Amino acid sequence: MRMRLIITGIVVVLAIAIMPAAWAAPHHAKTRVAGNWSWVNTSWEETQTAGGNKLTTGDEVGTWTGAFQGSSYDVFAMTGTPPFDYDNNLYGESWGTLTCFFTGKVAGKKGSMMLYFSIVEPANDPVMTGQWVIVCGTEGLARLSGRGTWVSSGVDSSATYRGKLAWK
Repeated sequence: MRMRLIITGIVVVLAIAIMPAAWAAPHHAKTRVAGNWSWVNTSWEETQTAGGNKLTTGDEVGTWTGAFQGSSYDVFAMTGTPPFDYDNNLYGESWGTLTCFFTGKVAGKKGSMMLYFSIVEPANDPVMTGQWVIVCGTEGLARLSGRGTWVSSGVDSSATYRGKLAWK
């Protein structure tokens, strides 16, 4: 369990380190994209911090439709603030990151890519929002760049995404 937390921490730190470079890279976004993303959690761990917040880490398997067609393995870490009364829909705001390892097709080209997501969830509101950016890709997606936004449904493990892509 401790090893999983360490590995998750390393992935998050690496993603945070890579994010500014990927975000600052020149983008010649021409193609608008949109679609749906759904996920199934495969692990979930909550740790109370000394300051009273809650660190939630875990991973999930995603399914993508629309412009991104394929599957993903996702690793996330979120910090939440009190209260934590989920049964009565009373909880503080949360924020975090998610690193997505996608395999599939984008605009008819096959490959894999890593995406980085920011996550924001307001207090007492199950709708999560954020931004995403393509960090890197392989094979047919090796020269793909892009960024956009996403919004969860708030009722199940699904979201819509929108953005712009460009081939470098």
